[in-house]
Amino acid sequence: MKFGVFLNQYYTPESDFEVTDLYEQADLMEDLGFDSATLGERHVHEEGIVEPITTLAALAGRTDDLELGATTFLPALYHPLHLAEQVAMIDRLSGGRMHFGGAIGYRRRELEPFGIEREQRADAFMESLEVLKRLWTEDSVSHEGRWTFEDVFISPKPVGKMPVWIGGHADIAIKRAAYRGDAWVASASSTPEDLEHQVGVYEGALEEFGMDRAENDIILMRDCYVADSEAEAKETIEPHLLTLYEMYARWGMTYMEEHEVEVDWDELEEKFLIGSPEDVASDLETYADLGVDHVVLRVQFPGQPQEPALRCLERMGEDVIPEFQ
Repeated sequence: MKFGVFLNQYYTPESDFEVTDLYEQADLMEDLGFDSATLGERHVHEEGIVEPITTLAALAGRTDDLELGATTFLPALYHPLHLAEQVAMIDRLSGGRMHFGGAIGYRRRELEPFGIEREQRADAFMESLEVLKRLWTEDSVSHEGRWTFEDVFISPKPVGKMPVWIGGHADIAIKRAAYRGDAWVASASSTPEDLEHQVGVYEGALEEFGMDRAENDIILMRDCYVADSEAEAKETIEPHLLTLYEMYARWGMTYMEEHEVEVDWDELEEKFLIGSPEDVASDLETYADLGVDHVVLRVQFPGQPQEPALRCLERMGEDVIPEFQ
């Protein structure tokens, strides 16, 4: 099993977080033997967000071994020619360590300013992904649709094949990941019971499409904190982690109605990796048995200081990851 980190992307008024904090985290991750570092994409976020393309380019120049990527980009929001060039250049800067993660998005407030209606997002995503893959591999590309151009190309191209990760929770999205990508990214909101069903859908789709399961990874996102005990881990992380889920709950509402909501720890707990190294390793064994190939962990949440995040990375790298190597 591989281990990565979904880096913090949220600025908040109550914290001193700055994007350059991610340099220290990435350096530590390489020292500890983590496999990947990824970011997400957000727009129209009041507190502020980390923009993934420029940040990944900066990390490409500072790291030597970490796989880099976004889990996930919203490709429908870009002109594919421009996005293909940017992603290929990050791949070049990193010596071929870039992967491309994509999803359709769900939040009207960050889709509509780019001219994408929520009802159009799946079609726009599929069209964009098709064009991107052609631009990364073909010498000449012509296309007519949402974006129209004739005889275009990018140069330089990625170092090798650009791995494509596709996120999705619903069965149709999981099947899309099997058919269109090289890996499926399971949602951080999936319970173990959800995941068992979803893995079956993904592996069934791969078989239906005649694809090799060994060449198509299952990637699981999990919110994580490792400490000496479950009580200590929960005390350290609870307020910051619940802030994130309050944000998610607000974003799931209608266009401008992003007001206060409440979330309950007990209802969310089975979706987390929280506790001692032994607790976390035990949960990871469950996911490995379900077929997960790569776990991507969030260890820093809105408002959380840098030091606890570094402590969690150290505990994972020293006390948990070696159990799976």
